[in-house]
Amino acid sequence: MKINANHSYSHDTIAVYAMFTDATEIKAKQRALGARKIRVLDCEKDSDGAIVRFVRELPADVPGILSRFLQPWNSVEQSERWHSLNGGVFQADLTVDIANVPVTVGGTLRLKPADDGCVNQVRLVIDCSLVFVGKTLAKFVAADCKRLIAAEYKYISSRLAAV
Repeated sequence: MKINANHSYSHDTIAVYAMFTDATEIKAKQRALGARKIRVLDCEKDSDGAIVRFVRELPADVPGILSRFLQPWNSVEQSERWHSLNGGVFQADLTVDIANVPVTVGGTLRLKPADDGCVNQVRLVIDCSLVFVGKTLAKFVAADCKRLIAAEYKYISSRLAAV
């Protein structure tokens, strides 16, 4: 399953990049998205960009058929390797690991300047190789990713408007 979303912000890439690479902002955003037990494992900027890695528990409204794989609360680790590119562009390669769930989630975030701010291009691929329930499990995880991506966009937009 593929997810593609473009989120426009009225702030420049540097302001939005700061929201993705600041430990305090990461924790606040995750709390706003309903996460608990949030731990930032890495949040270091370097000459190439930044490395961000955090773990949190996220709630899931799991249908009966998937309750063997997902719990009402699931431990989720997200890793992002940000690169500073030419022209004010920032790009992250990201992976999401849901503990004990046979699904792979990976993709990119790309912050690009725009005339009136910037755009975050979100590209994710969700896959599950299980026979029979794999497609259903991947669809469920993809739907939850879409929900979180939309909530994150709303949160970042309102947070930037407040600064």
